[in-house]
Amino acid sequence: MICSRRTFLRSGIAGLVLGSPSSAGAAEPLWAVSGDVDEFDILGDEIVALGSRLKVLDAATGQERRSARLGKPSDAEGPAAVASSSDAIVFGWYIWHEDVHIVCADPQSLRIRWRRRIRVVETERENVPYVFPLIRPGSLFVLVSNKRSDNLFRLRPENGETVWSRYVERFAEGPAIAWYGNQLLVRSRVTRGAQASGDLHAIDPATGATSWRLRLEGQEDVAGDTMLISGNRAYIASPTPPGPATRLHIVDLAAGTLIKSLTIDQLRTPFAYRDGVLYFGGNMPTAWDVGREQIIWRTDLTQRQGAYCSSRITQSSTRRGDGSILASMTIRSSCCRPPTALSSGRSTCVGGTPIPRGSWECMARLDFDWHATS
Repeated sequence: MICSRRTFLRSGIAGLVLGSPSSAGAAEPLWAVSGDVDEFDILGDEIVALGSRLKVLDAATGQERRSARLGKPSDAEGPAAVASSSDAIVFGWYIWHEDVHIVCADPQSLRIRWRRRIRVVETERENVPYVFPLIRPGSLFVLVSNKRSDNLFRLRPENGETVWSRYVERFAEGPAIAWYGNQLLVRSRVTRGAQASGDLHAIDPATGATSWRLRLEGQEDVAGDTMLISGNRAYIASPTPPGPATRLHIVDLAAGTLIKSLTIDQLRTPFAYRDGVLYFGGNMPTAWDVGREQIIWRTDLTQRQGAYCSSRITQSSTRRGDGSILASMTIRSSCCRPPTALSSGRSTCVGGTPIPRGSWECMARLDFDWHATS
């Protein structure tokens, strides 16, 4: 089951759909929500969305079911991620020159249950510390990026108290905190520049001890998720600046070993694996055959008819299991009326609706046909 380049363009999954959608299109926009959606997570038949407010949307229609104020200070950076379960919604932000704030809310009432502050000393940070939560049954893990002291925490879900904390050298990177088997997976950066490299850590969730550690070439991808787990393998796309080259690492998570590492130009976030094909988003959407180690198709969605498009398709985008995909996309347009179906980031244009000059964003659910082959 391979999604074709034509299907990808019609669906608008990686940015702006140009031209009228075909009546025989293999994928079509089901709904789009304009405005204030920065981060989202899928929770059953609902979508937990964060912007200026905490919202819960109907996944089938995009309609808002309930919302609440976040109470986020005006000088706060984030949230960079949100994690949700039937028991809790967790997110956080950083207040400049002060602390990281972790917030836990009830998924039904959206009332804040508790707030936790983690001190960030100015000399112990690089750039902005962001909060990346991971919820497991009976456990809550939080990674604080760009922090030189303890940056990985296991907290008690009921009150936010620390069970254990540790430092993941040199800078833990988000949002690559994930779960495999009974291990936490965390990425960290060691060096930058032409010789950029980092580590993939497997960590015992009970004690915080390192089970294994694997060195990987390349930088973290600042655009979003960079590690896709399928079966016992992790697929990690790491840019290697300067230039467009990306290192695609394939890791055996059961053994803690690197299966292979390939250099491929202009890969971004891997968001799905279907029947031997990896799908990458971003401005250069790509379908890559894992077995043959070759690109099936790719297309450049930048600078098309006056619009620069970028998108974020997260790993949670395909969690619904019905073939649809959720995408958060951005368009920076220099023309007033691009000819099109769906535009993006946190605002939307459907049909011939004008897109004003400037930057607009939206969140959209798209019906995606994975069987298309041409």
